Amino acid sequence: METLLQVLLIDDSEDDALLILRELRKGGFHPISERVDTESAMKAALSNKKWDLILSDYNMPLFSTYEALSILKESGRDIPFIIVSGAIGEENAVQLMKEGAHDYVMKDRIRRLVPVINRELQEADERNLRRTAETRYRKSDFIVNTFSDMMALINRDYIYESVNKSYDKTFKKNNRIEIVGHSVRDLWGEEVFQEVFKENLDRCWHGEEISCEEWLEIPESGKQCFEITYTPYQDGGGSITHAVVVLHNFTKRKMVERELQQSYVKLQKTLEDTVRALSAMVELRDPYTAGHQNRVAGIAQAIAVEMNLPNDSVSGIRVASLLHDIGKIRVPSDILVKPSRLTNLEFELIKEHSYTGYELLKSIEFPWPVADIVLQHHERMDGSGYPQGLKQKDILLESRIIGVADVVEAMVFHRPYREALGLDAALDEIRKNKAILYDPEVVEACIRIFLEKGYKIHEK
Repeated sequence: METLLQVLLIDDSEDDALLILRELRKGGFHPISERVDTESAMKAALSNKKWDLILSDYNMPLFSTYEALSILKESGRDIPFIIVSGAIGEENAVQLMKEGAHDYVMKDRIRRLVPVINRELQEADERNLRRTAETRYRKSDFIVNTFSDMMALINRDYIYESVNKSYDKTFKKNNRIEIVGHSVRDLWGEEVFQEVFKENLDRCWHGEEISCEEWLEIPESGKQCFEITYTPYQDGGGSITHAVVVLHNFTKRKMVERELQQSYVKLQKTLEDTVRALSAMVELRDPYTAGHQNRVAGIAQAIAVEMNLPNDSVSGIRVASLLHDIGKIRVPSDILVKPSRLTNLEFELIKEHSYTGYELLKSIEFPWPVADIVLQHHERMDGSGYPQGLKQKDILLESRIIGVADVVEAMVFHRPYREALGLDAALDEIRKNKAILYDPEVVEACIRIFLEKGYKIHEK
């Protein structure tokens, strides 16, 4: 028999939504769905219906997953939120789970979707049970024993007055009397009592509701991660006499997050090594500019940090900088190392390297628009650049940053056709052409990193 499932789909593709619904039906669900792809549509859907589940795409031009999670938080509703995407980096996946997403499924592994949904629906039911139980505790000192979380009623002397069966089971106690009547200090030890429980219990008795995460040593299980909530309990006269403490074990989920983070670190190293290898290919053909892309990457990264760009954007700028001249592998080496001024024809061949780089990189699925950044790094604010003659904000910010870093590095260091001009000349160039050729904010940030922050360009 099919299970009725009210599912809100956040997706700008009708075809992708139909694919997901087909997978749900194959998994034994009878989905009642609505598809939205804007902020207003999602808010209306949340206010008009009760939903069992939200399935969201990641890449949407008009509506981001972060915005959808923010709207869900503002609604105050606890609905499992699962990302179903064809392209999401592991760093983004980890960040979205920290922001409130419960899990993610890649579209090329869509068969994982139904098991993930079953698990998250079960956890949502448990969370609802937990909230119901905690509300009940505010009215009574009875603790339900069918609940899987550890639950306890603790008085102002830090003494357990009641615990549920999960407490007994966790501490391998045969009888609840072995815990009830004893202090938190007796059960957990002096160090854990002082460092974990005491301050939060004291705050709870002053009326605060507290939620925190802690790793605690459990008999025969080792270190386990718990979400601990403290809820003030009032007697009939309104005085706070106890704290209801609930410990929810979510070690498995924390281990998954840790594995994701470790996998992301390994992936980042692989990406960095691959990018450096590609960068080195260009410099092998052009020994006069060996280290150029690496130096440009250092300058561009420092400018991006100075402009307070997000860490993810800084990483993308670094990768694009390391590859910005990769298109020169199609430029004859005689032209690259020519010691005299280039002819018009030779310069036109050089100018092709931006588009060549784009063609080489466009099929690689970077977490950032690296190919477009490389394509635009010779565009200028007044439209005099190449290859597209873009102007002002039509040029990607990342390209504007790399463009300034590229000019500065090129003037500071020796080239086959001239001696090095030095840092002062380079800074004069970008000052003189600020808002004409170069983005003024980028220019100011570049000047600050050299003159105020003491940035030094390394030879390699």
